[in-house]
Amino acid sequence: MRNASKSRNIGAAASKGTVFCFIDDDAELDFEQLKQKILQVHDAGDAECYWSDAPHILIIRSDVFFKVGGYDERHLVRGAEAVEIRERLRNMGVNVNLLDIKLVHLRDTWDKKHYFATAKSLIWTYIEYRTFPLRRVLWRKHPIRLARIWFYALQWVLFARWKKRSILG
Repeated sequence: MRNASKSRNIGAAASKGTVFCFIDDDAELDFEQLKQKILQVHDAGDAECYWSDAPHILIIRSDVFFKVGGYDERHLVRGAEAVEIRERLRNMGVNVNLLDIKLVHLRDTWDKKHYFATAKSLIWTYIEYRTFPLRRVLWRKHPIRLARIWFYALQWVLFARWKKRSILG
């Protein structure tokens, strides 16, 4: 499947566990430390989860995941779904803790092939949740990049935000 968010949502819908742990395919980590974090989330209740951006890892209770509506499937092949779900969880009042285990990301997140898709998704996320980096992203000095960013912002306002967020909602 070409959309990681949709794949994760389908996996969550098919699973029967009480805690979900979503891990990127290019992550190298210590599974014993990960197991401890999963147990902490299981025991902590619905007000806590663990998150890492690169590589993306999310440890969350299943009821909280479904309450938030799952991953946003409007993000394309590779985008800012990790940042988007983090901001949505924070807006719901969930304590999003940074995952503090030894992690190695085996692939570059900002490679040239996916740079524009990732930048577009991040801009959409910043607009929707009004997060701080938006000011830094929208006012870059390079005129071509600035025009492209404003185009993405306009595209979000006019089209993308009206699409259905996920198969779960």
